[in-house]
Amino acid sequence: MTICFFEDEGDRLFAPLTLTRPVDDLRIGIFTIREKWQRHLGIRRTARVAREPLTYLFRNDFPDENGETGARSSADESPVLWINARWLPDPEAAVAVRELKENHYLLREGKVVAVRVGQDESRAFYRERIRSFSTDGPIVDMHPVETGAGTMLDYLWDLFLKNDAEIRNDVALLRSLKSLQTPKWAGVVLSHPKNIYAEPGARVDPGAIIDASEGPVYLGPDSHVMSGAVIQGPSALCGQSVLKMGTRVYSGTTIGPVCKVGGEVQNVIMHSHSNKAHDGYLGNSLIGQWCNLGAFTTTSNLKNNYKPIKIPEWATGHIYKSSLQFFGTVMGDHGKTAINTTLSAGTLCGVFCNIFTYGFPPKHVPSFSWVSPHKTEPYQFEKAMETAEIMMQRRDVPLSRDYLLMMKHIFDHREKTG
Repeated sequence: MTICFFEDEGDRLFAPLTLTRPVDDLRIGIFTIREKWQRHLGIRRTARVAREPLTYLFRNDFPDENGETGARSSADESPVLWINARWLPDPEAAVAVRELKENHYLLREGKVVAVRVGQDESRAFYRERIRSFSTDGPIVDMHPVETGAGTMLDYLWDLFLKNDAEIRNDVALLRSLKSLQTPKWAGVVLSHPKNIYAEPGARVDPGAIIDASEGPVYLGPDSHVMSGAVIQGPSALCGQSVLKMGTRVYSGTTIGPVCKVGGEVQNVIMHSHSNKAHDGYLGNSLIGQWCNLGAFTTTSNLKNNYKPIKIPEWATGHIYKSSLQFFGTVMGDHGKTAINTTLSAGTLCGVFCNIFTYGFPPKHVPSFSWVSPHKTEPYQFEKAMETAEIMMQRRDVPLSRDYLLMMKHIFDHREKTG
């Protein structure tokens, strides 16, 4: 069986993170949304109706008219599960999806969250680039099933607001799959060690403190916690990531794969291959891939008057009058800050933003921008790609032609998409 993710309006709601990734590739808890569904349902094969420019990088594994993609057998005619990428699974949601009959769909609070159809109907949906299902649309003749299971992500800030709960849920999922080990490290202070889980190769140096009294702590494969680091659960340090000496990690934090983190972080999600290796505070924030925050970069996540933070929608500029008292920074892929950078509460940065200014930069930093103390000017595409290639080669990741084409599309359309 194949899971095919559809985004409805998700890409708009979660920009600038979704400028370079589909919604199902967003990380929350330990895993991406796609990985959560794969684990809950035991299905490896996934597809999506990708939008531009993601079609360059995120290949589709959906059958053509002959039932062939090179990744599946032409004899495989099993039904397809279309799942709303904003819907987070839990055990109850997984049961509801498994029990969903062909030509039936799941409704959660009026939103279509899952549809089960045959290959022929799915090919038709794919040809028509269906990205949203409504009860008067392509599923008008199908049968609805109501569910209250799972969790919907409605806004950008839901990612860090619900990260605490998702870490707990993902640890419970891993425990049910029996893939965690009980850790034993010399000279490490462990509070509630039964709530601390480490994958093979995880290393914790003497003098580190892990406090799992309020929630689980997960250490991914080949992760490294250096001496003097303090972790408060629920938190997750994913594979091959490093907490440097003296780092303070507060609850609700996910450090994605292959990241380096220092200083103080609280209720933060970093996607992967990003660094905040030095002192400075990062709170209630979302960081994409290949970002680097210079020494003493600090985010404000609270207004001086303690009023709720107003947050602009990335593409339209619509101001959300949220009820949030705490909201830091959202940074798209390849964002960079200089030493001593300060970011005000509710700052949104696009892809390839370079910020090296004193004082607070604008709260909306467009993609491919170079922000200096006196002006904001375009970041030349060739220079941006040259820097990206150097950075990615340091982690043995090639800068592929597909990646370049995706970024060129974003660069060429940045005035429309931010």
